[in-house]
Amino acid sequence: MSWSDVLGHDVQIDRFKKVVSNGRLPSTFLFVGPDGIGKHLFARKLTQALFCDVNPEQVCEPCGNCPSCQQVISDTHPDLHYVELLTGKTEILTAQIVGGSVKLTSTDKKEEVFPGVCYELNLKPISSRRKVVIINDADFLNETSTSNLLKTLEEPPPGAVLILIGTSLSHQLDTIVSRSQVVSFNPLESSQVKQVLLQQNLVLHENEALELAMTSNGSVGFAVKLLQGNLLDVRREILQVFPGLPDQPEVVSDLIQKYVNLGGDRQEKYEHVEFIASILVSCFHQIALTLSGRENYGDSALLEAADRIHNRWTGDVETVLACIDRTTDTSAHARANVNVKTLVEAWVDDLSQIWLTGGFQLTTP
Repeated sequence: MSWSDVLGHDVQIDRFKKVVSNGRLPSTFLFVGPDGIGKHLFARKLTQALFCDVNPEQVCEPCGNCPSCQQVISDTHPDLHYVELLTGKTEILTAQIVGGSVKLTSTDKKEEVFPGVCYELNLKPISSRRKVVIINDADFLNETSTSNLLKTLEEPPPGAVLILIGTSLSHQLDTIVSRSQVVSFNPLESSQVKQVLLQQNLVLHENEALELAMTSNGSVGFAVKLLQGNLLDVRREILQVFPGLPDQPEVVSDLIQKYVNLGGDRQEKYEHVEFIASILVSCFHQIALTLSGRENYGDSALLEAADRIHNRWTGDVETVLACIDRTTDTSAHARANVNVKTLVEAWVDDLSQIWLTGGFQLTTP
């Protein structure tokens, strides 16, 4: 299996092919971008390309079928090592980086032994020319783990490749960023998310795949989360009620509050606010496309909601953009230490006023 199943990251593929073909592959990379868009898959494909028994390394093209490529797929290659956040932990353990033994829970009688990736990287490769380490949750490296990792970053063993995967530069310590080649990954196109969902048989029906893709923010991982949490039903209900916002703002506000309050803690409540904000932004985008004379793209629930709003909309594109800006602000403020109920009420009230100022046609007396 070649790079063909890595969607949406052609620029990054070409960049690595050029670097590898020139024999100038750096030792440390920091992959950044939203969760669920294929950064980990990309790292595995790159590792396959470096280890492949069939194609020379300078080609940077994994065959996908040789023993080395298959070992990477099955996580059994002796020269590939993973580090990831352990279940129930809030940060990567220092022992995972430098080695050591630790009890993973208070009830464990035995300690888990970690050789440490710094030690693993300094060993000679067993079956390939290189050692590769993938740290899949670099956002959760603490200062102690990072300081122990720095010596390896500053003096990497010959041929060693270290790939750290995180969500953004703001979540990484400066000492990591300054010693890494940063590779940014963008969210996928909705059509690409839809393609992955259908190819992997995560959904069977095309319209459901499209609906998930339109709500996924370009993340296959988030689309799967929506599917598992039955969040599509929430989306459909919001899209059904939202076009009546200026007529009955309290109904829209109550519905949003109802869903937000399903969150068990403050963090979940904020995530729910962000989820609803993404739904409304996608709806406003469709209205802006219509007003601009451009073709709409979306699932039936989204297009029907946008059409109902557009039929009563007398404002211009600038009014729509004002709604998008206000909704985006709410999503950003959701992470601040503010009262969620107040945040939602102010948001809905402001949107209603923007609509009315733009000349939205009311149906109630």
